[in-house]
Amino acid sequence: MSDAVESKPRATLGVGVLLLATALTLNYLLERLTPFTIWRQLFFPAVCFFLFVMGVVVLIGGLVRSRIQGPLFYAFSIALPSTILYTVFYAGVQFIQTGADRLGECPGLYGAAASTNVIPESQWRPGRPDLGCEVQRRGMFLSYYNVVGVHGVTDAAAQQRIVDNLTEYYQRSHPHPVFVMFYEKENWTVRQGKNGVTSGSGTPSKLIRVVNIG
Repeated sequence: MSDAVESKPRATLGVGVLLLATALTLNYLLERLTPFTIWRQLFFPAVCFFLFVMGVVVLIGGLVRSRIQGPLFYAFSIALPSTILYTVFYAGVQFIQTGADRLGECPGLYGAAASTNVIPESQWRPGRPDLGCEVQRRGMFLSYYNVVGVHGVTDAAAQQRIVDNLTEYYQRSHPHPVFVMFYEKENWTVRQGKNGVTSGSGTPSKLIRVVNIG
């Protein structure tokens, strides 16, 4: 009888550990290996957070020697509203902090990529390479990532030169992790108005390769 009682908290602890491990593993893989999109930006961290809270509550239930049914019920009751609040908070942080170079690391990354001299000139900013850099918050823990966007470099050898330069800079300067996103071309159209004023507009370009550094 005592062995059966002992097995219940052990099973509860096992489920809690499994949920925590699943949440942390998924978070690590998804934040580093998936292209940045609005749907993935909100959905994947919410799923990982839900599993993480479930794991914490179930693990606590196992530590107090509860039956597994009780901790699972309470875990779900706590995790669901917590995840909703977390998603609202997450969306707010993304809206406020995504885009600008809040880390001050973009100038160095920009220079490392531009020094390869394989990036074509930007239509939007004539005289400068078709290259951009911004900061994104990714994953359940809103980790900082630098995102370097390169347009118009489709040759594999030229792409590798850019990646090698950025990797060397990363190893030397130790910035936050870097996503290098290669786009097919810059879709930028310049229009001449009747009053002589020119205006430009751009459309999303096709993403052809993503490289993670760090």
